[in-house]
Amino acid sequence: MRFEEFIGRCRTEWPEFTDHQSLEKSRNPTGRELAEVLDKVPGMATENKLKLLNLAVAALEPDEVYVEVGCYKGATLVGAALGNLNHRLFACDNFSQFDGAADSLRATLSRYTPPGQVQFFDMEFRKFMEMAPWQPARIGAYFYDGGHSFADQYDGLRCALPHFSPDAVIVIDDTNKRAARAADQLMAHQVPGWELILNLRTPRNHHPTWWNGIQVYRYRRSAGAVPGDLGGPGFAVRKFIYDDIFLNLKHRRRALRRDLKAWWRGR
Repeated sequence: MRFEEFIGRCRTEWPEFTDHQSLEKSRNPTGRELAEVLDKVPGMATENKLKLLNLAVAALEPDEVYVEVGCYKGATLVGAALGNLNHRLFACDNFSQFDGAADSLRATLSRYTPPGQVQFFDMEFRKFMEMAPWQPARIGAYFYDGGHSFADQYDGLRCALPHFSPDAVIVIDDTNKRAARAADQLMAHQVPGWELILNLRTPRNHHPTWWNGIQVYRYRRSAGAVPGDLGGPGFAVRKFIYDDIFLNLKHRRRALRRDLKAWWRGR
């Protein structure tokens, strides 16, 4: 990853790039060529997000690839790919939360990307990372938008870690969520060379600036550096709090609301 080139292009697209409070409020980059993607492809994304991913792909080295976890109907993949014909993109989604999106994604890729540029795999991300179909290339730019439970978020980073280039950019979506931020922070604490570059929050989900929050990390693998104890007690305690307690309560509340609605309609 040509990181300084990536950052330089970001500063061109967002003159307020170094002022994170102003950047959080930015509605669009200077170049508007990706705006039409969201007009044509349904997606949980914004113009800012597409441009950020596109710039990351543009700064890849020849032996690096872009990898995406969580694609929905393909807006972020198309946004990342456009104008970057010399770079390869790999992605996975098992559509566990979005029935019927797989066919839409394939149609989107067929229509808006050239044959062979994007390789999509309909599978769970841990299996995808184990398979690593991009090898022997390394991941220079990584976008994680998979499940955002604490365990999923953490594993989305942990499983990708061995495949990163010596210098890589990691973009993480939906970081308004506490569990997502907690997993990111734990990884940054445990892994040498994991540096937070952007931490952009939004007032709500579906916001036109950065949707539901986004974080950008830079990972630099130092010679001889070994990650700390990945997982361990820190992981177990946070998983218990965020998943076993908070997430379980959230699911129970949703189930209760569904039952109450069904009961009310049946009166």
